Amino acid sequence: MAICEMCGEQGELVDSIVEGATMSVCLSCAKFGHVIPINQPIVDKKIERKEEIDRTEDEMIDAVVDDYAERIKKAREKKGMKQEELAQAIAEKISVIHQLESSNLKPSFRLAKKLAVFLNIDLIGTFEMNTKIKTDVNFKDKSLTIGDMLKDDGIEEEE
Repeated sequence: MAICEMCGEQGELVDSIVEGATMSVCLSCAKFGHVIPINQPIVDKKIERKEEIDRTEDEMIDAVVDDYAERIKKAREKKGMKQEELAQAIAEKISVIHQLESSNLKPSFRLAKKLAVFLNIDLIGTFEMNTKIKTDVNFKDKSLTIGDMLKDDGIEEEE
């Protein structure tokens, strides 16, 4: 059995950096420093990366809803406000409110949240995004272009 360099107890030891010095310490004393992780073979990391590339992930993202213009206009009218009054109430320009309601400007998250709170409406929705990483690209091919990597399998180029 090995002896802890810090407290002198016998037992299982781990290498840890304590006050800038590398020491072999017991699990109780390891909390006073930073345990040095044992490096795994590089081969294992390559296998893990290959598994990551081959899987499909469902990711949930927040985005401004598509019918934001209608929702903003209806909520403003329900409160009996004019565009000028809404703009003044939320400290925005009237032109911004006009462009929002005419679908010429999509609100940023900050503006969407400000409008949602003031008008008591939902402007940000959570959507599921299915991301799949292609594995059929040969990166060793010298004629490979960025366009080849961005191509969608379902869309063919027109000549």
